[in-house]
Amino acid sequence: MSADEKLNTQSRRSFLLLIPITILGGMFASVASAAFRFLRPRIVNESAETWSDVAQLSELTGQSPLLKKINIDHVTGWALTKQEHQVYVLPNRDNQVLSAICPHEGCEVAWEQDSKRFSCPCHESYFSADGARLTGPARRGLDPLPRRVQDGKLQVQFQSFENNATEQIKRA
Repeated sequence: MSADEKLNTQSRRSFLLLIPITILGGMFASVASAAFRFLRPRIVNESAETWSDVAQLSELTGQSPLLKKINIDHVTGWALTKQEHQVYVLPNRDNQVLSAICPHEGCEVAWEQDSKRFSCPCHESYFSADGARLTGPARRGLDPLPRRVQDGKLQVQFQSFENNATEQIKRA
C-alpha cells in the first residue's frame, strides 16, 4: 500500500470516528441544556409590580362588599400558570380591596348579607364589614391588598400572606 493510500484510509477512519463523537456531543448538549433550564429557576423581576383588573369604577356601587374574581400569573420555578383568586371590594370605603382568604387556615370567606359580616366556613371566624376580626380562631382581620385606579378601572396587586399569624407576613 502506498503512502497516499494509507493517508486516505486514515482520513476516512478519522472522519468515520467524528460521526459518533458529533452525535454524542449533540446528545450531551441537548440533555445539558434541558437540565439547566429545568434546574435553574426562572428569573422574575421582583420589583415589577403586577396589577390585575378588578372592575370598571362605574360598576363599584352600593353599601355591601362586592365579590370579584381576578386572574394572575403565578410563577413556580420556570412554570407559569394562570390562577383565579377572589377579592372583595368595599365601595363604601373608597373601593378598598380585601383578600377573600381567611388569615387562619386559608379558606375562602363569604359575605353574609343578613348579619352584615364575613364568615369563614371552615373554623367559624367572623369579620366585620370592613374586614376587622370579630371572633374565632383567626388572629388578624382580612388582608387589605394594594389598589390603584388606572384608565377608569380598579386594579389590585394580589399578595398572599402567611396563615395563622398576628401580622401580615408576605409569602415569597
